[in-house]
Amino acid sequence: MRQHTAGGIVAAVILAGLAAAPAHAAPADGVDLTLLGTTDTHGHVYNWDYFANEQYTDQDDILGLTRVATYVSDVRDEVGAESVIVMDSGDAIQGTPLTTYYGLGDGAAGVLSGETEHPMSQAFKYIGYDTLGIGNHEFNYGLDMLKAYERDLDTADGGPTLLGANVIDVDTGEPWLEPYTIVEREIDGETVKVGVIGLVTPGVRVWDRKFVEGKLEFQDLVEAARHWVPIVAEEADVVALNVHSGKGEVPNEDYDTSALYENVVNNVAYLVPGIDYILFGHSHQDDPETIVTNKDGGKVLLTQPYYWARSVTRTTLHLVPDGDGWQVDWSEGNEPHAQATYGYQIGEPDEGLRELLMDKQTTTIDYVNTPVATSVTDLKSEKSRYEDTPIIDFINHVQLEAITTALGDVGDATIISAAAPFSRTAIFPEGDVTIRDIAGLYVFPNTLYGVELTGAQVRDYLEYSASYFVQVPVGADFDPATGTNAPTDHYPDGMPDYAYDAIAGVDYYIDISQDVGERITDLRYPDGTPVGDDDTFILALNNYRQSGGAGFPHVADAEIVYDGQQQIRQMLIDWAVEHEVIDPDDFFVPNWSLITEPIAEPTQEPTDTASPTEPASPTETGSPTDTGTSPSAGQTPGGSMPDTGAPVGPLAGTVALLLLAGAAVLAVRRRLA
Repeated sequence: MRQHTAGGIVAAVILAGLAAAPAHAAPADGVDLTLLGTTDTHGHVYNWDYFANEQYTDQDDILGLTRVATYVSDVRDEVGAESVIVMDSGDAIQGTPLTTYYGLGDGAAGVLSGETEHPMSQAFKYIGYDTLGIGNHEFNYGLDMLKAYERDLDTADGGPTLLGANVIDVDTGEPWLEPYTIVEREIDGETVKVGVIGLVTPGVRVWDRKFVEGKLEFQDLVEAARHWVPIVAEEADVVALNVHSGKGEVPNEDYDTSALYENVVNNVAYLVPGIDYILFGHSHQDDPETIVTNKDGGKVLLTQPYYWARSVTRTTLHLVPDGDGWQVDWSEGNEPHAQATYGYQIGEPDEGLRELLMDKQTTTIDYVNTPVATSVTDLKSEKSRYEDTPIIDFINHVQLEAITTALGDVGDATIISAAAPFSRTAIFPEGDVTIRDIAGLYVFPNTLYGVELTGAQVRDYLEYSASYFVQVPVGADFDPATGTNAPTDHYPDGMPDYAYDAIAGVDYYIDISQDVGERITDLRYPDGTPVGDDDTFILALNNYRQSGGAGFPHVADAEIVYDGQQQIRQMLIDWAVEHEVIDPDDFFVPNWSLITEPIAEPTQEPTDTASPTEPASPTETGSPTDTGTSPSAGQTPGGSMPDTGAPVGPLAGTVALLLLAGAAVLAVRRRLA
């Protein structure tokens, strides 16, 4: 039952006034309502690593909606299906090769035309979800694909309702999606009505500007909740929110609805009385239960399941009679609580769901091993740790393009990008390039950040990176076999390849005849202007670096101006799919080189003046071995986001780790003019 107009609300009130008294009194001890929640599933139907071509086996990595289906079925059997409501808070249709293929790849045309059903709509309907919040990543493939996904949910025929109360159609001024829905349940012979409102972070207006500009606007979450909560409260016994936004740290007394903050669940819970329950996501944290006391003294339960369907949170609301309806019982001993059940704690995956999408899964696995682009020449990473190469510039180009597009006008700041040579054996062969080839270049599931630095801090960053090289005598030849992976204070046994970064967007030399900390020479802009200490830069880098991984200076404390929760590896794949041709002429700009003696002309273009002596074959001396560990539940090493830069033990010649996290696009903060 959904009544979104003023007339509908008035009618409901009149009907309520005319209704006969209930045939029997409500049970004095109340009824129990069970709410199950997931979030940020990012296309993870199966517990499957598409690049290793095998199941996830580590306990903390067991995931997927096939296990969620098993758990939901078990809970329904335990408490009765009518007592259970199942919800998700968004970021479902982007994040794995499965959703890439049917959202952007060859399978997209069939979904758009209606010939093929979207795999995520199939999964959610099979499990029997009641409501789906919309996440920012739902907009990644354009509005037509989003509407096709909504169409396939078959809401009118009992499928889940896709909710987005603060997504506003520019032409009409009304919500572009259903703002809320009323879910009715008969529990112990009693009718319980749960109103669910959907909200999404307004960062979509920046991250997917190319799709939404001039078409959709995104209201502040507190503002939207203030409007819709009273409306829904008139119709429902319980008011629940599906919010795609993190908790946030904005002080309530300073809250400004015009600022369009990204992560504000704490503020919504405190500033908007009348909410009973909030299922939230977006920040990829494992946060099963938080209780907030709102400004009027009422209590709100917040729950965030773990991302990629790694957990389901279960909340039991004990409802007691309240006039003609029900209210949540917060009396001592009856308070609501939420707990998480993790993938490894769930039994076998649901066979019905596994079979339902197996044809699409098989197609996707084949897709991972099929060409998505053509390279005009061989691009190899073998020399990338000591030589400026096109294949690393490919990474930097995609990162620069993404942040430049997202941030728009950055005033006097210059956007630059840092990337590491993770693999010595990666290659884009001349001719066909597969997704597996691209994943072999970027073997970790890192996400993209942008931080603000000064010119002096950029120099410090480069100096730290340059400590990767072994010092040589002035004028000596550089030997790659012995000249890298130097011991440092941070890495006494040798700095690994993954801890070395090359930066694109400024020109510089690395004089390895000089002491550590004094190696960066002739740091200039591409036009030859020297970089000033007080100049402003935005550095594109991965989340592992930003959180302090590898010990780089300044970045962990720097202002974050971009955090779109975009997996860099997936961004590379999407770029290749979109452009179809990988041509170094489109992105390779030589801008750095090693030297072993002072340069004669400081303004000359960097060249390979160090004359490296080639080793007989590349070694694995500096292969990635430890980029940090995946956090335990609720832990965040070094930064505001979970460390998704953990290694997966990549073997030589084997692609590792799942693509796309998603993990949801997180934050764009633009204080720059």
